[in-house]
Amino acid sequence: MHPRRERACDELLEKMQLPSPPPEPEKTRPPRIRRMREFKLPPRFPLLTTEFYASWCNHQKELQMAKHKVDDHPPRLIPELYLKPRRLNYYARQLEENMHVNKELLKRINLIQRTGGYVDCWMHPDMSDTYNKLLCKQRQRALDEIRRQNLYFYSRLLRARSEQPLTKELNELWKDTKHKLILGASLPFILFKTEKIHRDIIDPAFEAPPNVQRTKVMMEIWVVGGSKIGKVIIELFNDIVPRTCQFFLNLIRGDGSGHAYMGTRLHRIVPNLYCRGGDVTKDNGFGTYVPEGEEGPMSPENFRLNHSVPGVLSMVVTSDSEVFGQFNIIFKPLPQFNGKHVVFGRMISGPAQTLERISALGLPLGTATADCIVRYCGYFTRTGQYREGNPNTIKFPPRRKLKK
Repeated sequence: MHPRRERACDELLEKMQLPSPPPEPEKTRPPRIRRMREFKLPPRFPLLTTEFYASWCNHQKELQMAKHKVDDHPPRLIPELYLKPRRLNYYARQLEENMHVNKELLKRINLIQRTGGYVDCWMHPDMSDTYNKLLCKQRQRALDEIRRQNLYFYSRLLRARSEQPLTKELNELWKDTKHKLILGASLPFILFKTEKIHRDIIDPAFEAPPNVQRTKVMMEIWVVGGSKIGKVIIELFNDIVPRTCQFFLNLIRGDGSGHAYMGTRLHRIVPNLYCRGGDVTKDNGFGTYVPEGEEGPMSPENFRLNHSVPGVLSMVVTSDSEVFGQFNIIFKPLPQFNGKHVVFGRMISGPAQTLERISALGLPLGTATADCIVRYCGYFTRTGQYREGNPNTIKFPPRRKLKK
């Protein structure tokens, strides 16, 4: 405040000529008038009863008079959660680095203003003749390398030949193919059947009862001098015909005298009906196998199961009620075998084409156009491990050759 004004104010306060204004009278507050609370209620629908409408209106009034119970106080501020020492240290270091960078920029700007700028061409002098000569030599070496690669690629193009065989080679291949066709025409004609074996038929009698573990056997069938026909897994009915299953399993493993199924052939194949194999003594269907320690051949155990679905295995029973280890694999339901041969297993895994291929190799009289052998066979233990059986070491009698 200006000194003159201060002196004027001091004089006015010292004289006290002007009295202080009287205090304003207090205004009385009007009495508080409580207003009735107005509720928003819709009119009564004519179909509603008066009691129901009254209870519903009371419910609506309670809802409108209800007070909220939500805590609207601001949350407590905890600076330690937001201002962590580590984060503050990081920000401090970052700020310090920015300050250093700004200082360097200011120094450079000051230097440019005082010196009027700088010229960086003084750092790179003009190229001399020696440098130009070295640069030319380097470019010449690169061009020589490119020319050498082009010559190598051109030589490979001259030596390259098409993947398509030449006419001379095709003629030689045709001579070989023609010779094979002539040889194949001299052999008996094999007409593969078009019928498919239906594997969807299910017989409930073959299902295993609960808490019964059945033995499983694997067989792999091949054509002699050819390729594999297929591999199948067989389930043995140990709970129904235990003696027959044990007899079959012993021949899968191989006994001490060299008798086993591995290496034997399917000596009888009737198309669309069945095939027979398992002759471990003569391999032609006329052998009689008796296990070691037994006085005579085994008798049939029972005929409880029927030949009702494709892929069923049955032990062959002779007219004298004797079992010599030969078995049948049927391609279709054969009720004529019921009561004559002992059903002891079925195929549970393996492509259906295996039975179709075996059936296609058969002839109406029961012979086969090509020999099918059991090349590999084995069994699965209780723990699921596969163990291969022993091969047949019996010397079979020579077979009669067909006349050409």
